Amino acid sequence: MIDRFLYLTGGNNLWLIGSAFNFTSMLATFLAFLQREALMRSTLVAVSGGVDSVVLAHLFKQANLPFAIAHCNFNLRGAEAAAETAFVQALAASYQVPFYRTQFETTAFARNHKVSIQMAARSLRYKFFHRLRQQHGWHQLATAHHWDDAVETILLNFIKGTGIKGLYGMQPIDGAIIRPLLFARKQEIIAYAKAAKLHWHEDSSNSSNYYQRNFMRNKVIPLLHQLNPSFEATLQATATKLRDIGHCFDDHLAQIKKEITTYKSGIHYLAIHAIIHQPWAATVAFELLRPYGFTFTQIKKLITGRMTSGKRIHATDYTLYVDRKEWLITKKKPLLRQQATIADATDAIAYGGYRLHCQLYASADYLLKKAATIAALDYHKVQFPLTVRPWQAGDWFYPLGMQGGKKVSDLLIDLKIPLAIKAQVCVVTSNEQIVWVIGHRIDERFKVEQTTKMVFEIAISI
Repeated sequence: MIDRFLYLTGGNNLWLIGSAFNFTSMLATFLAFLQREALMRSTLVAVSGGVDSVVLAHLFKQANLPFAIAHCNFNLRGAEAAAETAFVQALAASYQVPFYRTQFETTAFARNHKVSIQMAARSLRYKFFHRLRQQHGWHQLATAHHWDDAVETILLNFIKGTGIKGLYGMQPIDGAIIRPLLFARKQEIIAYAKAAKLHWHEDSSNSSNYYQRNFMRNKVIPLLHQLNPSFEATLQATATKLRDIGHCFDDHLAQIKKEITTYKSGIHYLAIHAIIHQPWAATVAFELLRPYGFTFTQIKKLITGRMTSGKRIHATDYTLYVDRKEWLITKKKPLLRQQATIADATDAIAYGGYRLHCQLYASADYLLKKAATIAALDYHKVQFPLTVRPWQAGDWFYPLGMQGGKKVSDLLIDLKIPLAIKAQVCVVTSNEQIVWVIGHRIDERFKVEQTTKMVFEIAISI
């Protein structure tokens, strides 16, 4: 009966933790969740062949909902995994629903990407599931995670280190992913499967404590039960409180983000000095920058140490630069060593994250534009082909409006160009003479004058 369950609501989410389930109540609770959250739509169901996913597929069948079954073989258990694939395919055939399958070289993927087998398998399967969902028009992806899985996840996140969200665990809805069994305990799922006379495959690796989740399930949680027999209920109550605290924190974080962060030309600017003296600065900065892969330890060291301008820290794909008044976060790019050329008939080229658009005008028809992203050059003063390359130490030119020469490095200092952007600056040259420091200044010698007959314009876009 639905009224025998504890409803835990948060936003649009619904959690139901059962005290005692029977065959009828499991289906009723499953349907109540889908109806409440408006999820009675076509669904791609991830089925491994284990009892959890077999029960999930059975519930979709009992509910008479449109669904398909997707299955992955990770090539980790040989004949056992092949037998599971055949079993799941037969299950889909018996339900008369579409069946999709694939197999991965998981060990090689984990080795090449320097991640654990479990992380590799997770990455591979979700990429496969989401591609299927988009290609075949399934509205959502259903996984068979249950409350015991959520408990393990919370504990693992706590041990490894996490943000607030990691401490309130899995949510029943996460974008296009739904977890309709999150209300149920493992023992209740097994009881349902037996009552429905379902067949399933036992994954032999579940008994091995080599994997962290198995070690948590088989070793740690039983010990926690000795300390607190009501451990799961206590953890659920704690997770609910943390979730509510997390929502309050998210609201506060959104306001801070609006006030101190900006994005421009692919660079994230964080005006850290606005909050640097607050006791919670490291946590807020971490939450703002966590999507880029930086760790809390890195952020805390920056805030508590000497934030010398020019200092930098690295994540896998991004670099954080400390500038005078803010932090800059940029995506790592391979060093540009090659050059590109621009002929007088060139329409556009891509180079160094830019796209350079070129056009020739009669000077009588041209209106000079005061924009750093546009270089207007006297066509008859430049020598084609022009060369596009990164600026180099020792480069110099005659900045527009100046009679004398100046090093490019000094110009960038005068313009207070942050170190993160300096490294990406490129130049256009004519016969080895700089005609434009792209995005900043053209050379006085190549400017458009009253005697100019033709204008060669180069405009950049990101």
